Amino acid sequence: MNLVIREAISDDYYDINNLAREVHKLHVKNRPDVFMDMDNPLLKEHFDDLLHTDNAKLFVVENTNNKELVAYSMIKIMVTQSIPVLVPKRFAFIDEFCVKSSYRNKGIGRLLFQHIVNYAKSERVSSLQLAVWEFNKDAIKFYETMGMTTRYRRMELNL
Repeated sequence: MNLVIREAISDDYYDINNLAREVHKLHVKNRPDVFMDMDNPLLKEHFDDLLHTDNAKLFVVENTNNKELVAYSMIKIMVTQSIPVLVPKRFAFIDEFCVKSSYRNKGIGRLLFQHIVNYAKSERVSSLQLAVWEFNKDAIKFYETMGMTTRYRRMELNL
């Protein structure tokens, strides 16, 4: 399998939306109290906006043998909130990260993650961050394997 990582283009919308649907279905299954069940979790308008946003990058992994998109990730360059007790920092935030289920455990996630790390370093940010749902044990294990640690935990009490 020949893989290439590149920035997404407008024609990638359909394939990226299919990948986003996989992640969304997992979220709906595990947290139906949070996520609405819908077939189109990535609106075309939002996708188009992302392609033209200065502080965001949408990377895809393409299997060049069959032109299939097998993974994608959205990264945003962010700045900490202007709160007097916080040290001002610029950081990269992985907003979305998905490897197609039939392509998992083949090193594609590692390849894409390393590409993101290299991109973040080139942007001279202080850290790379993300949020992951507690139920997603496979993702947590993957991110820990990639060297990430828990920064803080957001907790809830359902009433």
